[in-house]
Amino acid sequence: MVASVYLIGLFIIGAVFGEDDRPKLRVYHGSLEKYTELPFDEADHITVLPSFNTSQMTTLFCHGFTGHPNGPAVTAVIQAYLDQGQSNVILLNWDRLAAALNNQISSSYLNRAVPNAIKVGAYLADVLLSLSAVGLDLNKTHLVGHSLGAHIVGIAGNKMAGKGVRLPWITGLDPAGVVFDSKRPEERLNPESAAYVDVIHSDPSKYGSRRNLGKVDYWPNFRTVGPVVQPGCDNRPYPRFTPGDLCNHNKCWQYLIDSMKYPGTVIGTFARNYRTWKNYSKQQRLDTVLELGKRHEDYVPGNYYLLTSPSSPYGLGENGL
Repeated sequence: MVASVYLIGLFIIGAVFGEDDRPKLRVYHGSLEKYTELPFDEADHITVLPSFNTSQMTTLFCHGFTGHPNGPAVTAVIQAYLDQGQSNVILLNWDRLAAALNNQISSSYLNRAVPNAIKVGAYLADVLLSLSAVGLDLNKTHLVGHSLGAHIVGIAGNKMAGKGVRLPWITGLDPAGVVFDSKRPEERLNPESAAYVDVIHSDPSKYGSRRNLGKVDYWPNFRTVGPVVQPGCDNRPYPRFTPGDLCNHNKCWQYLIDSMKYPGTVIGTFARNYRTWKNYSKQQRLDTVLELGKRHEDYVPGNYYLLTSPSSPYGLGENGL
């Protein structure tokens, strides 16, 4: 019964997206250059690939609007997880569905990428459930999404939870704010999308969400007066979606990578809100601390604030609290 329902779902995937536009899962074999890429309707072959270890953690990264396999976010994040060497590493490649057509940023985002992302998230849930039937251990699966990709993995988690399957961990990297900040929780990433949801907000003044979307929300270099500008970025006007324009939005994945490269250095202090944190004494800033990039079992849910340096290594340890 499960198999037949899954096959029907995959037939629908081809009908909805078209053969060339189908989202794919790219499984890496130890390097960026070596991989096997399978469309959603063939994803159940992943667990029999020689390099896939079903006893290991599996980390799946999903890019955002205009993202692609050779883009800066994908290559940097995937390489970091490959270097860590602790998990099977998969990219959800939906680049054709996420593209800006004819350089029309706004209309492509609103009329194409957002509706596609919602569909991809729903189908990703079916694919993960199918993979669990052929050996993928969902209890050892970590979904990571950047920008619009954060909502894709969140929607997948929501749909799976609705079927009685709770993913253990989802990480949202500056989840997109436009459109999704006004959606109901079940239609976007939310604190219940997985057992543990952590979110890094690096661009809440422009492309990222200002909402609390995780069980733990990290707010690096936050402020309430004026726009949030990450060290190493500036507030000058840049052409849309150029590196300068995306500097703040991209800091989230750079902080995540440094949390892996330099353990214990990117940490935040719990506070009810920014004003409370600003008024903390030095001792209060040390009372409740969490390390970014980790799945925590024992934690106080809520907001965590921190400061970073303008270049890597970004973490300041206790000096950033």
